[in-house]
Amino acid sequence: MARLPFPSDTDAYSDETRAAVRHILSTRKSMPPPSTYLSYAGQAGVKLSDLLDHLRNHTSLTQAESELAICTAARAANADYIWNSHVKLGLAAGTRAEAIHIVDTYGPLDSLTPDEALIVRYGRELLESPAVSDETFAAVRKRFGEKGLMELTAIMSAYLMNATILRAVQHEAAPDARRLTPRKKT
Repeated sequence: MARLPFPSDTDAYSDETRAAVRHILSTRKSMPPPSTYLSYAGQAGVKLSDLLDHLRNHTSLTQAESELAICTAARAANADYIWNSHVKLGLAAGTRAEAIHIVDTYGPLDSLTPDEALIVRYGRELLESPAVSDETFAAVRKRFGEKGLMELTAIMSAYLMNATILRAVQHEAAPDARRLTPRKKT
């Protein structure tokens, strides 16, 4: 059970929270947990929801590329709730099941397409290493341009933030959710 009640447009919540919940529902047509929990902070929930909508649906990246980037961030954060949701969305958008499996299991990148391998390599370095190598940065910049480079960085970073919000409030994936493969002990 989550540590905080899921906010709603009722008298139990502040006017600022209620306004944020109404905005999220009107623009997203759903109540995604990270943005909705952040509505306790009023406009922060609104801005996160709007940012996520923009990064998922209004960038130079394809839907399949965006979802692969989100799945890479979910893997890095060990976030089952995000993983479950975005594997489904990714498969529907054309993200290859093989790419998702490699992200999930930290598999080698050799069987991925060049673009898939680049997105996953960049995400692994960005989110799980002390630094992004000059080689990887240059390759992402060359392939996606400065705009796509920043969009990939932002979408992965935003979903890492989503994972920390869900972790803080202990919002768990449903019992029947598709879960990440447990990490191997090193």
